[in-house]
Amino acid sequence: MAKKASPKRRCSTAGCKGRGRYLGRIMIDGRYAFLGYYCSKRERTAAQEAKRRELAAAIEQAAKPKSETITCAEWCDRYLAKVEREQKASSLGTARQALKRFREEFSDRPIGSIEDVEAEDWIHAVPPSSVPQVVTCMNYAVKMRVIPHNPFRGKSKRGRGRADTPPPTVKQLEALLDACDVLGDYAPQMRALIVFAAYTGMRPGELYELRWSDIDLASNRITVSRRLYRGAVGTPKSNKPKTIALPPPARDVLLRQPTRTSELVFVSMRGKQLAAASVSQYWALVKARAGLDFDFYLATKHYGVHLLYKLGLSKRAIAAQCGWSEKAVDDLLRIYGHNDLVALAEVDALYAMHDSMHEAPDPAS
Repeated sequence: MAKKASPKRRCSTAGCKGRGRYLGRIMIDGRYAFLGYYCSKRERTAAQEAKRRELAAAIEQAAKPKSETITCAEWCDRYLAKVEREQKASSLGTARQALKRFREEFSDRPIGSIEDVEAEDWIHAVPPSSVPQVVTCMNYAVKMRVIPHNPFRGKSKRGRGRADTPPPTVKQLEALLDACDVLGDYAPQMRALIVFAAYTGMRPGELYELRWSDIDLASNRITVSRRLYRGAVGTPKSNKPKTIALPPPARDVLLRQPTRTSELVFVSMRGKQLAAASVSQYWALVKARAGLDFDFYLATKHYGVHLLYKLGLSKRAIAAQCGWSEKAVDDLLRIYGHNDLVALAEVDALYAMHDSMHEAPDPAS
């Protein structure tokens, strides 16, 4: 029987087309690992040395702390994956946008290589809106023991955003309502939107998605279970549905609404669904006519506290309606001077009680 010919073995050296005569292998963890066949002993030895250097570098890399091996871009990806698992799609979009500048600056840098001074300089060179997410992302790295401390933490005060902007006065709000005339036939609808937002404390995105089926006129309740955010419909910012009261003035707004031609309560000039872009356009015209500059949500929510208090609601009730703390409500009421009004009302109540208990005798008796 003829002896079977051995298969032709090509040399494993890059670019070599010769027949490999020498077996190349290397011992790894007590076992031989195959490297290939080589035309000469010299080529085989070179391949073995290269593999040993590669293994030594891998061992050295594995021994390094993660702060030296994980890049900032890789950690951002891990953090965003966590946000995607645990939070809403809108939160993921916000986090991704806020981390964009950080990734551009520190992309390939090891996460532990950023010095405190460097972090402080970067913070003061970027928009304030970029900072909070970076701080949170790096706090996550500290929590996972990837880095010993967060170089961005405490370097800059986190702004309170719209909360730091003074609220409109009563006269200013009335001026904004009058300025809705600039919208022509749409003016009544814009005023209705403003007043309804003020009395209910609903956020703009929640108003855009408000439907008649969400409103129970019999029990004066509103179910807030959706909001429109960046073109997508999702849950409210609280991440869960909520039920709020329908105060009488807000109910009157609904009763004055034109014949229902849409399931949506409030619509745009073209009868379509409202969105941030369209309301921003309308509001810009209103502000320009009034000669004022207030954020739509700021104007309605702050003025809403004033209106709800005038209706006789307690601070606790207002806080529950708007989803804030009683302290936040108290701060706004202080701005409008209602604490002084409350004190005077209590004194008036004492006089009324005193008069009823000590009525003067009738001179005719």
